Amino acid sequence: MKIEALQHFVAIAEAGSVTRAAEALMVAQPSLSRQLRQLEREFGGPLFLRVGRQLKLTPLGQRVLVRARQVLKAIEELQKVGDRAPDHPLLTLGASLTTLGGFLPRAVARFRAVRPEAELVVHTGLSQDIYDLVASGVVEVGVVSAPQNRPIIITHPLFEDRLWLIAPSHHPLAQRSEVHPQDLDGVPMVTMTARAALRQDLNALFSTFGVHPIICMEIDNVGVLQAMVAVGLGVTILPGSAHIPYLHDQQLEAIPFVAPAPEADKASVRRFSLVYLPAPLSSIAQAWVDVCQAVAAEFLGRLPNPAPPDTSPKPSRRRRRQTSPARR
Repeated sequence: MKIEALQHFVAIAEAGSVTRAAEALMVAQPSLSRQLRQLEREFGGPLFLRVGRQLKLTPLGQRVLVRARQVLKAIEELQKVGDRAPDHPLLTLGASLTTLGGFLPRAVARFRAVRPEAELVVHTGLSQDIYDLVASGVVEVGVVSAPQNRPIIITHPLFEDRLWLIAPSHHPLAQRSEVHPQDLDGVPMVTMTARAALRQDLNALFSTFGVHPIICMEIDNVGVLQAMVAVGLGVTILPGSAHIPYLHDQQLEAIPFVAPAPEADKASVRRFSLVYLPAPLSSIAQAWVDVCQAVAAEFLGRLPNPAPPDTSPKPSRRRRRQTSPARR
């Protein structure tokens, strides 16, 4: 399969016609038609259906189009690396979603101050997605908040960050000094999607305590999560480093989220880490690692530090008052 064939397939899909695509590409229409037939043989089925004078993508064609664009974009970025002058290096990074609001902007600002000549390309996703991007070589260094045991990848710890309940200032739980899993039984929540490690850890924690929050919305976007909390859709739970930049503007409150049992309280801690392959890093990637370590040390000092979990039993009358807001 040739790169040119993928380029021409994308052009046909965007033009909706072999004739218009041939005119835009300045190639002969019969040649373009032959390339399309060859691609359909390679993919094992028709990529287009004719509807009137238009060509419409088949389900197979739609899947191929998505992948073809990704491949062509990756090739474009690879060509940039080859064409790039030594004094203008490119660094491709990965960042999990809960790093985007707090840690990553500070690290990028520091990095730009020490290496202004570098260009950064940042891919975002869930922690497991960043591991996959590192393993495939798409990114050189990733920053994640849910470390995994991947044999071929180095996981370098940066800092630990506790989870906090984020609630509107007028929410009854916003007046609490700390919030426990039991306090969220029946409480409307906005959460990350089921694939997110944070969501999976919270589900396991809630199951341990027999707690059943009301999930109103799932979305893998930390900023949108907090925006939905601000308009009263529900509360959410995030690492302290993820919610700090949003509190003032959106009139949100952060309350320490702790589990009474010490072994369960481990689930309320996120472990931010750098991930990269064991091969020697490029000089620009090593500079990024050094900056991240320095920023992590400073960043950790800025994080709110809740008091140790209060393991004493709570009066039943007070617990009833805590759970009542869930049904308002």
